[in-house]
Amino acid sequence: MTRAGAGKGKGAKGKGAAGAAGAAGAAGAAGAAGAAGKGGAAGKGGGRAPARGARLTGAQAHARYEEVVARAMAAADPVVALRAAAADPALPPALRRALRGADEDGVRMSALLVARLRFERLLRGSPEAEAWFDRDPAAFSAAFRRYNAEVPPAAFFPAGEARLFRGWLEAQPPR
Repeated sequence: MTRAGAGKGKGAKGKGAAGAAGAAGAAGAAGAAGAAGKGGAAGKGGGRAPARGARLTGAQAHARYEEVVARAMAAADPVVALRAAAADPALPPALRRALRGADEDGVRMSALLVARLRFERLLRGSPEAEAWFDRDPAAFSAAFRRYNAEVPPAAFFPAGEARLFRGWLEAQPPR
């Protein structure tokens, strides 16, 4: 995904869209990339990821790229999120160009697909969530929108999505 997203030349716009669309298929990569952004192993040395704006190794730059694309897929406006991420001076120019050149409609469609897949995984993995959705679709949908915006995609399977949602719900203040 990252290699396609960092395409060169006149085809970069289409390749940037492919990079963003690839995030839908690799949304779970946000778990690995997110770990790099939160002090987990990053790059070849396995040390902490540099602070925003610091010089990145190639592996760290690609991990950051995957992280920002995955986070953008859950943002209220994924296009704006990608454009903002393109301003990160720590990213190599080719990755910043890929973020700026991503096709806006492709980015929006990818974000919708990511949300739909997360929604389906959650309902399949959590009988409680499914019952809540059946009982009060509006309230459940509002809660899911908040969850999707606040919790980066990191689960590949329904049980994992259910665990993430349950943890998020438990951390919410009483309403």
